[in-house]
Amino acid sequence: MDATEEPKAYQGSCHCGAFVFEVRTPGDLKSAIGCNCSSCTKKAYVWLFLPDSAVTVIRDDGLLREFVCGPHRSTHKFCSVCGTSVMAVNPEYRPGLAVNARTLQGLSIWDLDVVVHDGVKINPQWIPPIYSGEEPALEMEGGQIYHGSCRCGDVQIAVKLRHALGVNNALESTSVSGREEQLVECNCSICQRTGSISITLPPSQTRLQNAQNLTAYNPGTSHIYKTLFCKTCGVHIYTETDPAAHPEQVKVQELENEARRADQAENVNVSINIRCFNDLEVDLLNLKTNKVDRQEGSVLNP
Repeated sequence: MDATEEPKAYQGSCHCGAFVFEVRTPGDLKSAIGCNCSSCTKKAYVWLFLPDSAVTVIRDDGLLREFVCGPHRSTHKFCSVCGTSVMAVNPEYRPGLAVNARTLQGLSIWDLDVVVHDGVKINPQWIPPIYSGEEPALEMEGGQIYHGSCRCGDVQIAVKLRHALGVNNALESTSVSGREEQLVECNCSICQRTGSISITLPPSQTRLQNAQNLTAYNPGTSHIYKTLFCKTCGVHIYTETDPAAHPEQVKVQELENEARRADQAENVNVSINIRCFNDLEVDLLNLKTNKVDRQEGSVLNP
């Protein structure tokens, strides 16, 4: 940061607007901190460490939920309505607030210089839950099964892909069947906040365990999809078409899916967030994602 820069104020919020705040920085934000531990990987945190005095709460509807995790037992705060992970606090480990830069309006995460902290090696290390549900039903030659979960383990998932995502830390091609099995990042207002890296699959390639522990959220007027996240820890698991929202748009989507059935056995309507896969250090892989630019600016101006 240039010492001659003017102080800058950024407004931040969860996606639904139940929690709104302002952060003040010495100048334009150009860098932030990432981490490859299980918590930060699953929730795609991009951290700004700020003193308490640099953060002002503008609106608080009392809907933030807290989840304590990690070797330092930090308290993570996320919106119970939309699942946006806003910040974390741990005064015994680090004074001040750790703010998730993904929540700041008018800030492009893709343009930040993110320095990754090697937090995965800090003890005690997280032990992922053992998946005990049904495996995906689709039969295919070869393929790779991944088991995943939210951070607290209340929700688990099994996914079968045609190709492995990482072999010796090198990405194998996954775009072997047209639209399917392509890794996608999007910078729309909801995807920037969740940091999801999505892969769209037919339902027969996925199996979900303990779906009753998920909360569904429809991002707004232009969306025909709903995103589902763990109600306990806030990790986003997948996105699917929401039949209850915008019926005309959903009908168009269904017709497009019907047109693809000549080449595909099923509708393609489940987008899995691969950040929930266990034992996959997403930020350390050389992921060749398709970046989709859908940034529409501020989602609200309270």
